[in-house]
Amino acid sequence: MIIIGAGGHARELLGIMKELNQLNDVCLFDDTPEASSEKVWDLFPVLRTIAEVRQVFNKDNRFIIGVGKPATRKLLFNKMIDLGGIPYSVISPYARIGSFNMYLAEGLNIMTNAVITQDVTIGIGSLVHINTTIHHDCRIGEFCELSPGCHLLGHVSTGDLVSIGSGAVVLPGVSIGSGAVIGAGAVVTKNVESGAAVKGIPAK
Repeated sequence: MIIIGAGGHARELLGIMKELNQLNDVCLFDDTPEASSEKVWDLFPVLRTIAEVRQVFNKDNRFIIGVGKPATRKLLFNKMIDLGGIPYSVISPYARIGSFNMYLAEGLNIMTNAVITQDVTIGIGSLVHINTTIHHDCRIGEFCELSPGCHLLGHVSTGDLVSIGSGAVVLPGVSIGSGAVIGAGAVVTKNVESGAAVKGIPAK
């Protein structure tokens, strides 16, 4: 199995996979100029070429998106799908996830201490980070990034490629358009247009 990315978020995913006893034959892929190590912690190989990815996919074509930025998550997801990859979700055993009317799409990262209650939908490739809470009747789009400690109250909806900053609070019933960016610590009290960036208390 390949984790796409070899930076900080990918290393956090390795920690969760250890807790899940899923580290057999795991490697990482990073072809960016910043990648310098041949192995992470001298344990997990870092692939640098698409040819190497193809070789691994011949044996196990599951992949995990190991980066945070929404647009990059989508780009890498589609790139791996085109190579014949199958998206795999990593869900921390210490996340609390509801049991009723839940839809969790493929390719998710749900990190430690995330709390997701009931009647929640989360779209393909999204990241729910540490200590995030998603309350009842929320609808999260595809390839969204919910940063550590943000809170989405009941009946919140987002479009695709939304980034919500650490510690932000989105009040009940608010809709956030695709591609919007919510600043860290913001309190979002009204709808946010697609592509907008808001910050502050209340967010503007």
